[in-house]
Amino acid sequence: MKRTGRKVGTWVACLALSLMVVIAGCGSNDANHGTASENGKNQDAPVKLTAWGWDKAWFDASLVEFNKVHPNISIDFVEVSAGDYLKKVQTSIASGSELPDILWAEEAFRGAMYELNVLEDISSEPYNFDSSKLLDFELPLLTNSKGELVGLEQSGSPGALAYKRDLAKQFFGTDDPQELAALFPDWNAFIEKGKEVVQESGGKTYMLGSLMDAYTILSKQGTTAVVDGTTVNREVVLELFKRLQVMRDSQTEGKLGMWSPTWNASYSQDNVIFYPAANWSPQFVIKPNDKSSNGRWGLMVPPEGGYPYGGTTIGIWKDSKNKDAAWTYMNWLLASDEGAEANFKVSNYILPLKSFFEDTSKLSSGPDEFFGGQDLGSFWVEEVFPSMKAKQVTKYDQDIYSASELVLETMAQDPNFNAEEALMRWEKQLKKNHSELIFK
Repeated sequence: MKRTGRKVGTWVACLALSLMVVIAGCGSNDANHGTASENGKNQDAPVKLTAWGWDKAWFDASLVEFNKVHPNISIDFVEVSAGDYLKKVQTSIASGSELPDILWAEEAFRGAMYELNVLEDISSEPYNFDSSKLLDFELPLLTNSKGELVGLEQSGSPGALAYKRDLAKQFFGTDDPQELAALFPDWNAFIEKGKEVVQESGGKTYMLGSLMDAYTILSKQGTTAVVDGTTVNREVVLELFKRLQVMRDSQTEGKLGMWSPTWNASYSQDNVIFYPAANWSPQFVIKPNDKSSNGRWGLMVPPEGGYPYGGTTIGIWKDSKNKDAAWTYMNWLLASDEGAEANFKVSNYILPLKSFFEDTSKLSSGPDEFFGGQDLGSFWVEEVFPSMKAKQVTKYDQDIYSASELVLETMAQDPNFNAEEALMRWEKQLKKNHSELIFK
């Protein structure tokens, strides 16, 4: 019996030791390969991520807030201009070089970035992000052609109309943003008022600076994409060009050339009343171009509603070795109310999270004297966001914009160049790089 007892004791001890080894092995596996859905809980050890981007001021300030909660995750940030970003990614892919753990995609080229197949689908395992948490208009902007959610938004980037209060009062009898929005329920009303402005000013003042100003707004309103797969909706483009032709013929726009020196200078002059504006425009465009102004500016909802203007997708590289930490960063900063509050705190960026909009009072930015005491934060969240819609992004978006810019420059300068001719030239320009497109 004693001998048998020793055998049993030895067997039990071996079993216990085996279990300890298995448990230890499982623990080691979790430490190295913990799932992203655990939000980095197994990443207590220091982790260093890499990221490429251009908005360093936002990145640095928001990272400080993130590190208060997750001090173990650091990020090596490499500045790459938005204009060079897509080419740098493409070159890296072609040469077999590694990409950063965190990738950015700006509005102009995000559709093309999505189709490079380098971004994780965060709606699937192991991330399982619930896309219903986002405001509805955001989904087409973050989804690739396969229906995968490939990133989150840095800021909702709502689009509106900025206007000069003194000129609005002179020509329309009011500088109140809601009264002005009621005066312009649609673009036909806007054009008709524009005719009156040209007549009353003797041709010295225009509603908009250029046809591209108008295009920036009109092309982003609605939900019908210009390209579906490889099929181009010619009718949508033709209708857009027809409306822009009417604006030209009625002298609604001033032929200044968007982003040109004369266009920038017009902000401090009396020759243009309205400009397309996003929530980043006051800081980066309006105030720098009209430094001596005080109380002259206002923001209003444009005819036919708000539109997405700008925006940046932030996603995870598919071959990253640090996906857990990358998702911890993204999930906290761009998908949590805490991160949303940090974003608003450091840059007045507004994340398109439904939960963040439940109490809009916290998004008030207070009276802005430059904008006549208008509360810009409340304006964006209470008046613009609710009216916003968006079109599905495509890999052709950047070339569509370039082709449109080219033909609208001609339309602005040549009074005989009509919408049908613009469409034909636009198609020809797109076919140069995209022979697969079918125009219907």
